[in-house]
Amino acid sequence: MIVTGVAMATPVPVLALADGQHEIVVRLDEGEAVTYAYRQSIYDVPVWEEFTRDGDRLELLRVRSQDIRSIEYFRWDGTIVQRPDGMWAEAAPPPSTHPELVIRITTLGQQRIFSSRWSVTLRDQFGESIVTVRPVRRPLAIVLVSGLG
Repeated sequence: MIVTGVAMATPVPVLALADGQHEIVVRLDEGEAVTYAYRQSIYDVPVWEEFTRDGDRLELLRVRSQDIRSIEYFRWDGTIVQRPDGMWAEAAPPPSTHPELVIRITTLGQQRIFSSRWSVTLRDQFGESIVTVRPVRRPLAIVLVSGLG
């Protein structure tokens, strides 16, 4: 019984999306990829920012878009590469790591965060607000009760 209690209290890695009134928690393991996709407001084009979880931080690895200007906006050193699925730029060292992402949800932003296991359309879940996205750890019992196990 003690072993079960300890196991249920053991923290597991999740991604918490919250706007101050609502929170969505999704599983995001160490090293797992997560993508933030949106319509960039300046050039009105889709952009995909690819991250991986590194402890309690998100490491931005690369950015993809069909419009080179939206990639140049990041002002990274390095080459932008044309591939069949768009133009890509890799993050230049040192890595761009973030303890959280703060996202303003807009009507036309078409903002979505997803992994290989789940997808959250931000406007559908939070409306037009500001959402903070944080890699955190929660007790396994809470994750299981939330249906994320």
